[in-house]
Amino acid sequence: MSYIALIGDIVASKSLSDRAAVQRRLTRCCAALNSRADALGIISPFTVTLGDEFQALFAGDGADGIWSCIAEIEAEMYPVQIRFALGLGDIATDINREAALAMDGPAFHRARAGIETMKKDKVRYRLLGLHRGEGLVRHSLDMLSHNRDKWQQNRHRILSALLQQQSINDIATKLGVSEQAVYRNIRDGDLESVIGLMHEIGVLMTESLEQANEH
Repeated sequence: MSYIALIGDIVASKSLSDRAAVQRRLTRCCAALNSRADALGIISPFTVTLGDEFQALFAGDGADGIWSCIAEIEAEMYPVQIRFALGLGDIATDINREAALAMDGPAFHRARAGIETMKKDKVRYRLLGLHRGEGLVRHSLDMLSHNRDKWQQNRHRILSALLQQQSINDIATKLGVSEQAVYRNIRDGDLESVIGLMHEIGVLMTESLEQANEH
């Protein structure tokens, strides 16, 4: 059975002015996501494995949930930057349903390789293990990464809320801004295209996992 492993890594964590506070924020964010595990497709919960790193395991049909998780983490942790590596593949050990620890297999090997390449390439996202389209996805995610470096926190929050299918009125009320400001962020950040890109990458992920599970 194939899965989607996610490994996240805080960029330049050792140089943060209040590293302990950042780690507490990350722990709270992980707990919030884990409270919605079934809806997000999480089968092994977000777990802080080192002070500046965390991981989780998603079901094969959890691609859309992964992007929602990533967007929520980025919004809640802003302005801290985080690398996200996704690896598709089998898990050779038993699935740990209590914490994303003591598991091994190609899915985590690919996610780990993605983290290592991102440290050199200075981008935010990497996905390894697709049966097709990996080059196209890599370049698309690199473009998205560089684009998001320019975003303010509200744009991250708006994207996260849209991925959770919240209404424009609810988003505006929650952020304390006008609906026009929300629409302006959607337009200026081209958020509809960003969501479309995430969805299409999710389709490729699901197709790859389905093909792997057929063999």
